[in-house]
Amino acid sequence: MGSWRLIVDPPGSPAANMAADEEISFRAVRESRPILRLYRWDRPAVSLGRRQKKEDLPPSATEESLPTVWRPTGGGAVLHRTDEFTYALALSRSALPSG
Repeated sequence: MGSWRLIVDPPGSPAANMAADEEISFRAVRESRPILRLYRWDRPAVSLGRRQKKEDLPPSATEESLPTVWRPTGGGAVLHRTDEFTYALALSRSALPSG
């Protein structure tokens, strides 16, 4: 699989974090190597899966008026706090072992 790239970012805004996650997905393909990104959030936020609708969230998830962003990946809503570490792993399909 070759060498990996590690990116450790300082706390970022919800929008900046999701933009960086999207960028590493493109970069992993361009560079032909996996990229692991570690980061934190500069404020609490909710991230939604790419196809999830904000209207589908239970009222309790939106009561605090937290910033809401969409992840470049799928899945359900995730509440992010400033005291957590988050990671993103991006790699091209060609980097996966066959079989």
